[in-house]
Amino acid sequence: MSEALYPRFSDAEFARRHAAARAMMAAEGVDVIAVFGDSGISRHNHADVHYLSGFLGNRNNYAVLPAKGEPVLFVQSHNHVPNAREAASISTESGRLDSAVTIARHLTDLGLKNATLGYAGNVPVQNYLTWQKELPGWQFKDVSAAFRALRLVKSAEEIDWLKKGAALTDAALQALIDNIKPGLREYELGAIVETAALNAGGLPHLCYLASTPQDGAGACVPRQNLSNRVIGRGDVVNTEISISWWGYSGQMHRPIFLGAKPNALYQNLWDTALEAYTRCVNILKPGATSEDILDAAEIIAERGFTINDGFLHGFGIGLLPPSIGTREAKRGIPKPPFTLEENMCVVVQPNVVTPDESAGVQLGNLFRITKTGAECLHRLPLEYSVK
Repeated sequence: MSEALYPRFSDAEFARRHAAARAMMAAEGVDVIAVFGDSGISRHNHADVHYLSGFLGNRNNYAVLPAKGEPVLFVQSHNHVPNAREAASISTESGRLDSAVTIARHLTDLGLKNATLGYAGNVPVQNYLTWQKELPGWQFKDVSAAFRALRLVKSAEEIDWLKKGAALTDAALQALIDNIKPGLREYELGAIVETAALNAGGLPHLCYLASTPQDGAGACVPRQNLSNRVIGRGDVVNTEISISWWGYSGQMHRPIFLGAKPNALYQNLWDTALEAYTRCVNILKPGATSEDILDAAEIIAERGFTINDGFLHGFGIGLLPPSIGTREAKRGIPKPPFTLEENMCVVVQPNVVTPDESAGVQLGNLFRITKTGAECLHRLPLEYSVK
């Protein structure tokens, strides 16, 4: 029944992931890992838990994987357990009153003593202190970075899910382009995007957007909280849209101009974003480094602009390394340099803004790194819209 209710990766895919996690555990010197997730960012803060369990949950949950034995998903909210059992690919239990206590007792029942517990994710300090109390003689180690490194290179099944998420994202943004008009409020634009996503069987992930007049100071980057501002003729609406196929999202950024083409400033901003985007995409391939990406971004500063958002980031499921900005902005400069590998996925998303942040545009797409270059997973034209 669960396979009919929710999409699920194959048993072979989960076997691959569990084997990779156990190899990481051996390298890090840990006997068991407890992977934490919460419901933030439209449940995509469950990315690490999802990797081991296939469950994209709400509230606080853990996936626990011992070096030997079966993984278990511990769901904190008791009324969420039945649905978790329908969706997850691993054994699922209630976290009871306190998941940290329940996990400690589970580890004791496995016969582990004086072992090392690795944890991944933003584990609440209360849970950490509980483990120290309930597991005397144990050592504890943060393996978040090592665990997330397992998610950087995507399997064939993951890439297929990302392509589905990209198609859903295309459709949602196209629905916005088709239905936007003066007189709507920003939050009504969000309703258009999320309705299109849900009607197509997708899950809303990100719907960031900001409207502002082309003439005069305004928002330079999509807003995370949609306002009650009424959009009007002459406005530009910047967008950041992500719709997921059960956690695996596309991500697109396109500006929409209402009733008027971009003025000279906004045309310059767009041309700069397009040039930076094109230079970046042209160097994306296995072996390319963050320094190469930073070189591609230099055109932004050369033309007298800067960035507010990042320039490129890893993606799927949720945010992943690298997170690259520009040298001029003095942030997002990985040290040591990050090197791309085949089947990593990244979002190229230059957000080109004026130095005073009174105006800006954003352009972006999700890519898969191939043997010879980069494959764009989106199909919408690489252009702004005028409505």
